[in-house]
Amino acid sequence: MILLAVFGGLIFILGCFYLANSWQQYRQWKLATLLVLVSLAVTVYGVVNLPYWHHDTSAVSSSASSQASAKTASSSKTGSNSISGFSNSTALSSSTSNMSQEQKEAAVLKQLQSSYSKFGSVAYDSSSKTYQIDPSGGNEADALKYLAENPSKASEMGWSSLTDSLDQVSAQLVKTLGDGYSLSLMNPNDTSQVMYTTKNGNKTYDIADQ
Repeated sequence: MILLAVFGGLIFILGCFYLANSWQQYRQWKLATLLVLVSLAVTVYGVVNLPYWHHDTSAVSSSASSQASAKTASSSKTGSNSISGFSNSTALSSSTSNMSQEQKEAAVLKQLQSSYSKFGSVAYDSSSKTYQIDPSGGNEADALKYLAENPSKASEMGWSSLTDSLDQVSAQLVKTLGDGYSLSLMNPNDTSQVMYTTKNGNKTYDIADQ
Protein backbone atom coordinates (compact mmCIF):
# COMPACT_ATOMS: atom_id res chain seq x y z
CA MET A 1 0.00 0.00 0.00
CA ILE A 2 2.94 2.32 0.57
CA LEU A 3 4.13 1.89 -3.01
CA LEU A 4 0.59 2.43 -4.28
CA ALA A 5 0.27 5.65 -2.27
CA VAL A 6 3.68 6.92 -3.46
CA PHE A 7 3.04 5.98 -7.09
CA GLY A 8 -0.40 7.57 -7.02
CA GLY A 9 1.03 10.72 -5.45
CA LEU A 10 3.66 11.07 -8.19
CA ILE A 11 1.10 10.56 -10.95
CA PHE A 12 -1.19 13.10 -9.25
CA ILE A 13 1.60 15.73 -9.22
CA LEU A 14 2.51 15.06 -12.84
CA GLY A 15 -1.15 15.12 -13.77
CA CYS A 16 -1.55 18.56 -12.22
CA PHE A 17 1.35 19.87 -14.30
CA TYR A 18 -0.06 18.19 -17.39
CA LEU A 19 -3.48 19.73 -16.78
CA ALA A 20 -2.01 23.21 -16.35
CA ASN A 21 0.15 22.86 -19.46
CA SER A 22 -2.70 21.47 -21.60
CA TRP A 23 -4.99 24.28 -20.64
CA GLN A 24 -2.43 27.01 -21.21
CA GLN A 25 -1.21 25.77 -24.60
CA TYR A 26 -4.13 23.84 -26.13
CA ARG A 27 -7.17 24.84 -24.06
CA GLN A 28 -7.81 21.14 -23.45
CA TRP A 29 -8.56 19.77 -19.99
CA LYS A 30 -10.70 16.60 -20.18
CA LEU A 31 -7.95 13.97 -20.50
CA ALA A 32 -5.65 15.74 -18.05
CA THR A 33 -8.48 16.16 -15.53
CA LEU A 34 -9.33 12.46 -15.79
CA LEU A 35 -5.69 11.58 -15.12
CA VAL A 36 -5.62 13.87 -12.07
CA LEU A 37 -8.84 12.39 -10.62
CA VAL A 38 -7.74 8.79 -11.14
CA SER A 39 -4.32 9.41 -9.60
CA LEU A 40 -5.95 11.22 -6.68
CA ALA A 41 -8.28 8.27 -6.06
CA VAL A 42 -5.35 5.82 -6.16
CA THR A 43 -3.37 8.00 -3.74
CA VAL A 44 -6.25 8.30 -1.27
CA TYR A 45 -6.92 4.54 -1.42
CA GLY A 46 -3.27 3.76 -0.77
CA VAL A 47 -3.01 6.21 2.16
CA VAL A 48 -6.22 5.03 3.81
CA ASN A 49 -5.08 1.41 3.75
CA LEU A 50 -1.64 2.04 5.21
CA PRO A 51 -0.83 -0.20 8.24
CA TYR A 52 -0.41 2.95 10.35
CA TRP A 53 -4.13 3.67 10.28
CA HIS A 54 -5.02 0.10 11.15
CA HIS A 55 -2.62 0.25 14.06
CA ASP A 56 -4.35 3.37 15.37
CA THR A 57 -7.74 1.74 14.95
CA SER A 58 -6.58 -1.25 16.98
CA ALA A 59 -5.21 1.08 19.64
CA VAL A 60 -8.52 2.93 19.83
CA SER A 61 -10.44 -0.35 20.07
CA SER A 62 -8.08 -1.57 22.78
CA SER A 63 -8.53 1.70 24.69
CA ALA A 64 -12.31 1.48 24.41
CA SER A 65 -12.22 -2.11 25.63
CA SER A 66 -10.06 -1.12 28.61
CA GLN A 67 -12.44 1.69 29.50
CA ALA A 68 -15.42 -0.66 29.30
CA SER A 69 -13.64 -3.14 31.56
CA ALA A 70 -12.86 -0.36 34.03
CA LYS A 71 -16.51 0.71 34.06
CA THR A 72 -17.60 -2.88 34.65
CA ALA A 73 -15.13 -3.23 37.51
CA SER A 74 -16.30 0.07 38.94
CA SER A 75 -19.92 -1.06 38.75
CA SER A 76 -19.06 -4.33 40.48
CA LYS A 77 -17.28 -2.48 43.19
CA THR A 78 -20.23 -0.16 43.70
CA GLY A 79 -22.52 -3.16 43.92
CA SER A 80 -20.32 -4.76 46.60
CA ASN A 81 -20.63 -1.60 48.68
CA SER A 82 -24.43 -1.57 48.60
CA ILE A 83 -26.50 -2.65 51.58
CA SER A 84 -26.89 -6.15 50.13
CA GLY A 85 -23.09 -6.32 49.95
CA PHE A 86 -23.04 -5.60 53.68
CA SER A 87 -24.65 -8.97 54.43
CA ASN A 88 -22.21 -11.36 55.94
CA SER A 89 -22.42 -15.12 56.22
CA THR A 90 -21.26 -15.79 59.77
CA ALA A 91 -20.74 -19.33 61.00
CA LEU A 92 -20.47 -19.40 64.78
CA SER A 93 -18.31 -22.09 66.27
CA SER A 94 -20.14 -24.78 68.22
CA SER A 95 -17.06 -25.84 70.22
CA THR A 96 -18.25 -24.11 73.41
CA SER A 97 -19.80 -27.06 75.24
CA ASN A 98 -17.23 -27.03 78.06
CA MET A 99 -17.48 -23.26 78.67
CA SER A 100 -19.52 -21.36 81.19
CA GLN A 101 -22.33 -19.15 79.88
CA GLU A 102 -20.21 -16.03 80.35
CA GLN A 103 -17.35 -17.64 78.46
CA LYS A 104 -19.69 -18.62 75.65
CA GLU A 105 -20.98 -15.03 75.41
CA ALA A 106 -17.42 -13.73 75.23
CA ALA A 107 -16.46 -16.32 72.61
CA VAL A 108 -19.46 -15.42 70.45
CA LEU A 109 -18.63 -11.71 70.76
CA LYS A 110 -15.10 -12.37 69.56
CA GLN A 111 -16.37 -14.34 66.57
CA LEU A 112 -18.87 -11.63 65.63
CA GLN A 113 -16.22 -8.93 65.94
CA SER A 114 -14.02 -10.87 63.56
CA SER A 115 -16.83 -11.57 61.09
CA TYR A 116 -18.08 -7.97 60.97
CA SER A 117 -14.70 -6.25 61.27
CA LYS A 118 -14.97 -5.05 57.68
CA PHE A 119 -18.17 -3.16 58.41
CA GLY A 120 -17.64 -1.83 61.90
CA SER A 121 -17.53 -2.90 65.53
CA VAL A 122 -19.58 -5.29 67.64
CA ALA A 123 -20.37 -4.85 71.35
CA TYR A 124 -22.32 -6.92 73.84
CA ASP A 125 -24.92 -5.48 76.22
CA SER A 126 -25.24 -8.05 78.99
CA SER A 127 -28.24 -6.32 80.59
CA SER A 128 -30.40 -6.89 77.50
CA LYS A 129 -28.43 -9.88 76.22
CA THR A 130 -27.97 -8.12 72.90
CA TYR A 131 -25.07 -8.13 70.47
CA GLN A 132 -24.92 -4.72 68.81
CA ILE A 133 -23.35 -4.19 65.38
CA ASP A 134 -22.18 -0.63 64.76
CA PRO A 135 -21.51 -0.06 61.02
CA SER A 136 -19.10 2.78 61.61
CA GLY A 137 -17.31 3.24 58.30
CA GLY A 138 -17.17 2.77 54.56
CA ASN A 139 -19.82 2.98 51.87
CA GLU A 140 -22.02 0.54 53.78
CA ALA A 141 -22.37 3.04 56.62
CA ASP A 142 -23.27 5.79 54.16
CA ALA A 143 -25.95 3.57 52.61
CA LEU A 144 -27.38 2.74 56.04
CA LYS A 145 -27.39 6.42 57.02
CA TYR A 146 -29.44 7.16 53.93
CA LEU A 147 -31.79 4.28 54.68
CA ALA A 148 -32.26 5.48 58.27
CA GLU A 149 -33.44 8.81 56.88
CA ASN A 150 -35.46 7.22 54.08
CA PRO A 151 -36.95 3.91 55.34
CA SER A 152 -39.31 3.75 52.35
CA LYS A 153 -36.29 3.04 50.13
CA ALA A 154 -35.48 -0.21 51.96
CA SER A 155 -36.65 -2.63 49.28
CA GLU A 156 -34.81 -0.71 46.55
CA MET A 157 -31.54 -0.82 48.50
CA GLY A 158 -31.44 -4.56 49.15
CA TRP A 159 -32.37 -4.24 52.84
CA SER A 160 -33.94 -7.72 52.93
CA SER A 161 -30.62 -9.35 52.00
CA LEU A 162 -29.00 -7.85 55.08
CA THR A 163 -31.88 -8.59 57.45
CA ASP A 164 -32.11 -12.21 56.25
CA SER A 165 -28.40 -12.60 57.01
CA LEU A 166 -28.88 -11.15 60.49
CA ASP A 167 -31.79 -13.54 61.12
CA GLN A 168 -29.55 -16.47 60.19
CA VAL A 169 -26.85 -15.33 62.61
CA SER A 170 -29.49 -14.85 65.32
CA ALA A 171 -30.67 -18.43 64.79
CA GLN A 172 -27.09 -19.60 65.32
CA LEU A 173 -26.97 -17.72 68.62
CA VAL A 174 -29.77 -19.95 69.88
CA LYS A 175 -27.74 -23.07 69.11
CA THR A 176 -24.65 -21.69 70.82
CA LEU A 177 -26.07 -19.68 73.74
CA GLY A 178 -29.69 -20.75 74.10
CA ASP A 179 -32.87 -18.68 73.88
CA GLY A 180 -33.20 -15.00 74.75
CA TYR A 181 -30.26 -13.43 72.90
CA SER A 182 -30.78 -10.65 70.39
CA LEU A 183 -28.72 -9.26 67.52
CA SER A 184 -29.16 -5.58 66.64
CA LEU A 185 -27.89 -3.40 63.82
CA MET A 186 -27.37 0.11 65.14
CA ASN A 187 -28.05 3.38 63.31
CA PRO A 188 -24.78 4.95 62.04
CA ASN A 189 -26.34 8.39 62.49
CA ASP A 190 -27.00 7.67 66.17
CA THR A 191 -25.58 4.49 67.69
CA SER A 192 -28.10 4.64 70.54
CA GLN A 193 -30.86 3.90 68.01
CA VAL A 194 -31.59 0.54 66.42
CA MET A 195 -32.29 -0.09 62.75
CA TYR A 196 -32.99 -3.81 63.02
CA THR A 197 -33.23 -6.37 65.81
CA THR A 198 -33.67 -10.11 65.55
CA LYS A 199 -34.15 -12.55 68.43
CA ASN A 200 -34.06 -16.33 68.24
CA GLY A 201 -33.90 -16.01 64.46
CA ASN A 202 -36.99 -13.81 64.16
CA LYS A 203 -37.38 -10.09 63.55
CA THR A 204 -38.48 -8.03 66.55
CA TYR A 205 -37.84 -4.55 65.15
CA ASP A 206 -37.35 -3.21 61.62
CA ILE A 207 -36.91 0.47 60.77
CA ALA A 208 -38.43 -0.24 57.35
CA ASP A 209 -41.74 -1.09 59.06
CA GLN A 210 -41.99 2.26 60.82
